[in-house]
Amino acid sequence: MTAKTPGFPNRVLAAGVLLTASLISISVAHAAANDYRFELAGKPTVSAGKNIVRVRLVHVADGKPVPDAVIFESKADMGPAGMPTMPAPVKAMPAKNGVYSFEVEPGMAGTWALHLAAKVQGEPETVRGTVNADLVK
Repeated sequence: MTAKTPGFPNRVLAAGVLLTASLISISVAHAAANDYRFELAGKPTVSAGKNIVRVRLVHVADGKPVPDAVIFESKADMGPAGMPTMPAPVKAMPAKNGVYSFEVEPGMAGTWALHLAAKVQGEPETVRGTVNADLVK
């Protein structure tokens, strides 16, 4: 194909626009999950022999909590203590005012990792993160 081919400039322009749009959508989608982080909302508490771990999901750019995320995955293990294959049962509790609570039953006292996955309204990617918490038996 040469510049003398009918429609050549339009095809080149269309291809350029398509490529640019694709690259923008890829970079925006890639950055979305990194725009959020999970953080502890205070020290864990103990109730009826179970640790209650409270977590906030925060939008990194402005530091504001995300109150309406859907956390669909929660797992705990002793990875921080060198035992990533030691799990603990985790039960999600109702969220209140942007704080997501989890009931964790550790097999032993120590530092536990709580791995979370959430969907944030308007974001195409799943937000994943881990918080470490010192739990008691």
